[in-house]
Amino acid sequence: MLQSRTGTTPITLLIAGIFGLAALAVVTAGIVLPLPGIEVVTDPREIFTTLGAGLTGPVGGVIIGVLAGINEPGGIRWASILAHVAGGLWMGFSYKMLVHNRFNMPLRILGWAALVLVYYYGIVSPGFVIGINLFYPELNEPGVSPLGQYLTLARGVIPEALLTVLVTSLVLAALPRRRQRPLW
Repeated sequence: MLQSRTGTTPITLLIAGIFGLAALAVVTAGIVLPLPGIEVVTDPREIFTTLGAGLTGPVGGVIIGVLAGINEPGGIRWASILAHVAGGLWMGFSYKMLVHNRFNMPLRILGWAALVLVYYYGIVSPGFVIGINLFYPELNEPGVSPLGQYLTLARGVIPEALLTVLVTSLVLAALPRRRQRPLW
């Protein structure tokens, strides 16, 4: 099978494309919930983004991140792409390096849950705040600092983060052991 220097094969790229298109489909279908007081929405696309990037690696994470962010409601496409690509890279590297290669089940699920929470609170939420301030400063409310934006967003995504942890953990636990292995 063809394999690049990054360990990425055509099947890995295909799987990343499928996960990315699933994330895009969620957004395109309008399965979103607006977060009060900010120009960002919450939706279940992160189920596909986190799991797909974790399994397909950093290259897959970039593909999935672009597809997950390209059709962001509210006209903040570039902020969303920035946040989701950064999140895809995080999940792509960290699942293999920090969790899969170090833990067996059931500790692997706890490690996975921690990665997803870092994805939300350490990567994607700050990525949105940075992206909005960088690409869409006109959307900032007067007198609201980036820290204030982050705290508002972090509070708003609690239900989504918990749902993503639950669903992706159940999927990961249900996969046969050989399918839990990252593809890169």
